[in-house]
Amino acid sequence: MASYVFDTEPLVSFLYREPGHDAVARRLASVESGDAECLIADVTAAELFYLVARIEGRDGGPTQHSLRLADRDVRSLERAGVGIARVDWDLAGEVKADGGISLGDSYAVALAYHRGDTLVVGGDADFDDLPVEVTVERVGARS
Repeated sequence: MASYVFDTEPLVSFLYREPGHDAVARRLASVESGDAECLIADVTAAELFYLVARIEGRDGGPTQHSLRLADRDVRSLERAGVGIARVDWDLAGEVKADGGISLGDSYAVALAYHRGDTLVVGGDADFDDLPVEVTVERVGARS
């Protein structure tokens, strides 16, 4: 069975039908059919939540309505079979300490590394040179 850990960027692409949407949709369909497992780090869920709240908000900030939409979107991913996992902060800290990667991204890397899962990312170069061995699949602009 395939096992995936999603970073935030592909999930935003999926929610807003941006480049990479179809690749994420295929993976999520395989989760719903029982052919794959998918997780996101708890920090990734928080990052997705605040990004949707800002995108749907006003002038780059959240509104009560956009916060409800963000909650709906994260919960809809859970209902589709995407699990939210707590990540060992010390492993994420080690990944972050190596430099060149955001704190949120380091949590996704740590989760994929710990589980031996494929890390699904977008187009940013932060995942080009990681301090741990992780299989990375790109979706979107650089895929």
